[in-house]
Amino acid sequence: MTAAKIIVNEIKGYHRFVKFLIVLVSLGALASLARFVFGLGVTTNLNDTFPWGLWISFDVVTAVPLAAGAFTLGAIVHCFHIKKLEPLVRPAIVTGFLGYSLVCVGLLLDLGQPQRCWHTMVYWNPHSPMFEVSMCIAAYTTVLFLEFLSPVCEKFGYHVPLRLLRTIEMPLVVAAASISTLHQSSLGTFFLIAVDKLHSLWYNPLLPLLFWLSAMCAGISIIIVEATMSHKYMGQPDESELLETLAKILPWVITVYLTVKVFSLVALTQGPLFNRPGLLVLFAVEVVCGVLLPLVMLMNGNVRENNRLRATAAWLVIAGVILNRFNVSMFGMEAPGTFYYPSFIESVVTIGIIAAHILFFVLIAKYFPIFEHHPETVDYSIPDHFRKTEKGHAHGAAKA
Repeated sequence: MTAAKIIVNEIKGYHRFVKFLIVLVSLGALASLARFVFGLGVTTNLNDTFPWGLWISFDVVTAVPLAAGAFTLGAIVHCFHIKKLEPLVRPAIVTGFLGYSLVCVGLLLDLGQPQRCWHTMVYWNPHSPMFEVSMCIAAYTTVLFLEFLSPVCEKFGYHVPLRLLRTIEMPLVVAAASISTLHQSSLGTFFLIAVDKLHSLWYNPLLPLLFWLSAMCAGISIIIVEATMSHKYMGQPDESELLETLAKILPWVITVYLTVKVFSLVALTQGPLFNRPGLLVLFAVEVVCGVLLPLVMLMNGNVRENNRLRATAAWLVIAGVILNRFNVSMFGMEAPGTFYYPSFIESVVTIGIIAAHILFFVLIAKYFPIFEHHPETVDYSIPDHFRKTEKGHAHGAAKA
């Protein structure tokens, strides 16, 4: 049987939802091809008034914080030594790696001359926040790729690379947290130059800090939603006890974010706040539904212990972060009387990117051991095979 027939037979056995995702990804790929063939001007509604549209607002500015679970959970587990959350790390790393990889795809689509993307690596402009973000995204995607290699090595039995990856695990975690802190905040730095363009409801000097804090909120929430849905729809282990721990941490992060947001709005914001009723409504929905409501819910122990309510609160946080990013990068930047709406090609490409993220996560979960508990110790003295080692066996081997 040829490789093509094996692949076709494997796809035939997939669930209908997975097949539907494959169709959406294929349509997104065709729309992306049309963008490269006909150019941005024909296939998008971007112009000199709206140079940043859906691909930047969602595929980049929004997708980056939604992929923040990897660095957030890595810091919680390894830096704060909350080791019981270890089983959630690998799925978070996969989500982060896919998210950042697809961010790179979105950037290539939005660049006027994507064939020159390598210029960033050669012609440095250290005074530009775009330079910092591009370098950090490239570096962090590399770090996530190295972290993702562990289950790949386990799957194919590459024992020597696996031991090497275990050795550099902590430096990778530290690098991930540092790099993510830089570019998550620098996304907010972009908009500090829009003094007269971004509305006062969102423009303030603490925008970089707010972007970083909201990314942490989104990262933790994505992990809660991801683990809940993986258990419900993919038959993966029930991690409710671990998610309750995350649900206890999340309100503290939301509280810090809300405090900084209120302080910046009251003490640092200059300019009118109530001159655009439509923007005021968007701001109110963002804060009330995306911050206050999930905060009140997660402060209730019954909500944290209930899978459905906990996931609902996490979804509200995610929706609030998404709306915040659109408010900052799109709605709050629009002048009165102007309105941007994405073209059909832009919409299909974005839907394809979202579908690709879900599809690749499902396939990686199907073929690689990302939901197996991370072994607490590895027997490095046996070079020809990998095995999980219990604590007691590890101590016994050490004594021997």
